[in-house]
Amino acid sequence: MSLNIGELEGFTKDWGPSMVSDTFFNQHVLLKSMESVRQTYPGGDFIRLPLNVRGDRNDQTGRALGYTESFDFPKLEVGDVARFEPKMEVQVIVIWDYEVAKNGASDVQYADLVQNRISWYMKLMADRKSRYLYGRGGNTTRPNGLIDVFDNTAKFGQIDRTKAPTYRSFHLTSSTTRGISRALLSDSLIDVWDGAKKPDIGITTPRIWSKIHSILMRDERYVQNAALANAGFTNIVFMGVPIVFDKERPAKVSASNHSLDWLNFDHLRDYACEGFDMRRHPWTRMPQNTGQYQVIVNFGNFCSDNLRYECRLDDLDPNQLTAAA
Repeated sequence: MSLNIGELEGFTKDWGPSMVSDTFFNQHVLLKSMESVRQTYPGGDFIRLPLNVRGDRNDQTGRALGYTESFDFPKLEVGDVARFEPKMEVQVIVIWDYEVAKNGASDVQYADLVQNRISWYMKLMADRKSRYLYGRGGNTTRPNGLIDVFDNTAKFGQIDRTKAPTYRSFHLTSSTTRGISRALLSDSLIDVWDGAKKPDIGITTPRIWSKIHSILMRDERYVQNAALANAGFTNIVFMGVPIVFDKERPAKVSASNHSLDWLNFDHLRDYACEGFDMRRHPWTRMPQNTGQYQVIVNFGNFCSDNLRYECRLDDLDPNQLTAAA
């Protein structure tokens, strides 16, 4: 008995879509953190986002006026929309005939095989997506990553940030590496704290997280964000913002140069095309007729309508702990 296309479609019709989604988002903390705010767009050549930038507080478009004075019209430093090119990501799920033969003839064994195979390949896709998000997309086939977000010398959403201060992220660097401290944490967090609007999460490397843990444990102020903890991700809450570590996050240049990112997902989101949001194509026989395959396709990109709420604290040495910690 062999597992045919009809049986595969039957096995995966009900639980296939949720399994693809759940397995993908539950692998890495950055993917899990963005899952609830992930948005779709209707399609087209670009993902267009009206900008939500803070204006120049010295402009004269609104002010107290004398009865006979005139008012001014706004002159924006940037265009009124950011445009992001959608990028395509593909994952192929393969089930070979010889695997089917080895798994006997029962429906339970077939289902276990298919579930195992979907889980395996979706983990590969999640691993790859996580590396992309920590890297650089730019003009490549890859989606945007956090290097793009914090490189204020490059365009983002086709906006030249060298000429648009209100669309720049905060990138706090140092000429030499330094140890993490409570002061560095609070100062960088305050940079992107605006009234009731604050970052959703801080993400760093395991070694920097360990240093932060030692600082907060010493002051007996170690608490966790329940939602992240329940999802399996250990975290520390600092000034109301959970800080997590991700083993997928690379060091900047060397083992002694790390960073921490404060991210606000109201303004930094993963967008997917409505018709190709982790779309599962039907199972198909391989050209050489030796197995079945299914293709998962996703169109979208990592986009922002306001980078002023994103901050990177850079050049952190996990081997140091500042005296003022």
